Amino acid sequence: MTSIERTAYPRFKRLITARELHVFFTPSEEERVWAEEVTDSDEHQLALLVALKSYQRMGCFSKPYDVPDQVVEFVRRAVELPESILPVYASGRTAERYRSWVRERCGVRYDGPAARKLAEETMRVEAASKNNPADLINIALEKLVEAGLEIPRFSTLDAMASTVRGQVNEEILADIRSRMTEEERRRLLTLPDVIGLDRKTLFNALKQNPGRATWSNFKRLKVHLEWVDGLGETGKWLQGVASSKVADFAGEAEAQDAATLKDYTEDKRVALIACLAAKARMRARDDLATMFCKRMAAKAKKAREELAEIHRQQQEIVEALIGNYRTLLQQVDKEGPAQTARARAAALTKQALDALEDLDEESTAAEVAERLDGKVSPAFLVLAEGLMVQSNGLASLLSAVEKFGGFEAQYAQIEKVCAHHGDNWEVLLHGHLKADRPVMFDLTDVIELKATSEDASVLDALAHAKAHRTPARDYIPDRDEDGKEINVSFATQNWQKVIRDRRRPGYFVRRHFEAMVFFYLAEELRTGDVAVIGSEEYADWSEQLLPWEQVEAKLPEYLVEVGLEVPPLLWTA
Repeated sequence: MTSIERTAYPRFKRLITARELHVFFTPSEEERVWAEEVTDSDEHQLALLVALKSYQRMGCFSKPYDVPDQVVEFVRRAVELPESILPVYASGRTAERYRSWVRERCGVRYDGPAARKLAEETMRVEAASKNNPADLINIALEKLVEAGLEIPRFSTLDAMASTVRGQVNEEILADIRSRMTEEERRRLLTLPDVIGLDRKTLFNALKQNPGRATWSNFKRLKVHLEWVDGLGETGKWLQGVASSKVADFAGEAEAQDAATLKDYTEDKRVALIACLAAKARMRARDDLATMFCKRMAAKAKKAREELAEIHRQQQEIVEALIGNYRTLLQQVDKEGPAQTARARAAALTKQALDALEDLDEESTAAEVAERLDGKVSPAFLVLAEGLMVQSNGLASLLSAVEKFGGFEAQYAQIEKVCAHHGDNWEVLLHGHLKADRPVMFDLTDVIELKATSEDASVLDALAHAKAHRTPARDYIPDRDEDGKEINVSFATQNWQKVIRDRRRPGYFVRRHFEAMVFFYLAEELRTGDVAVIGSEEYADWSEQLLPWEQVEAKLPEYLVEVGLEVPPLLWTA
């Protein structure tokens, strides 16, 4: 029996607040006058008003002993009747007459057969997708109130829900059995049989998870998926069955062990195992997709951590480069050795030039000797000394660079800083996926993927990566076999830079392209833009939407319920 507390069946609460009493159980002046006119005693007046206010609040008639004393006391005081007056009827016929007056005043009709028929029809329709008797009772209550029919007793609705649910479930299970071949039924019925000396059964393997959805368990999960898929076409068996019913039937089967399952009839047993097999197939695909998404998230996190470590190390390099630059600036500053040598070289050069002033290219050696008192060498020695001083100034700069490790070391440090100067962690991801590459390709072969929108660019890129996975070349073309350019607009600008090499136009850098594809595949699985066919957690959400024709039919009623204006076009539709 369903607990009444789990349903919306109207009943008095154990504790009624003063506000609730005032709002829901205060008779209006019109109701007081009406009750006085149609009754012949204070007891009948109180009984009629208590029945009226209770019905208005509850939607059904309560037995006199079910009405809380505080409600009776509140109504009695509201109409100023003595405390000795009790809500009693002179006879059963009087009580029935008063109930008919209440129904008439509340605009409700009493039609037991019609109410039971409506409730049963409603439950039968809803039982195709709901298995909880409380849910069936609640929906039936809603329809009865909408139809203006008095609600039957709770025991009547409870028994009806149990009967209807059993009948509908048996019809569904019979349909499941009818879609299976003899061989498929035989295969499922043998699952609870004990195999081996350890007393284990394949039914337990169907119930149990083969292991955590971790990368190391991929092979085990793959074998488990192949096994449950080999049990049969569960999609064909369960065609037209609501997913909630499949989950309920699978839960019922999972709650049994091999011994208790054999207590069921063979027909029911095979149908329950079929539902459990369907859930096992979904769960296996969920586990594989979850494993892939978790793995990619972990690898992306490691790539970001590596970039952070590089930035930390780069800070030391940057500080060293700044120190080196400071040293070079000191060399060429106005008081530095390079500037001193430059000034000295300029003075010596001027001294030599002054000695040779007014001489040109046509001057003879005799003219030069005459200018220098017959000695040519002093001027040239001064000029040579100036060049030497200038050379020594440059040498001081070169010596400083050598102390820093040389030009090549300095260039290498500069390149290292430039390579990761931004938040470009994408270039590092492929390094963390080297060992996982074969498994990731195998995983995308095992599960069937589908785009949930018209944009299938990620799956197209995945197909391109799979087409060029062997042999593993450094570069792959950026066009497919038909010459159509691969669309990578789904990727960020960072990714689009990483997967290209300016030295190889028309090609992708394979390792970066694969890393990008796997990263965005995990992202789209998480957001629902890519679905796993046969999965539950990663199913195509668009298939769960109502057809637009059904939405159009229900829309006017819904707009009325929520208090919105219904466009005239919808009424005509």
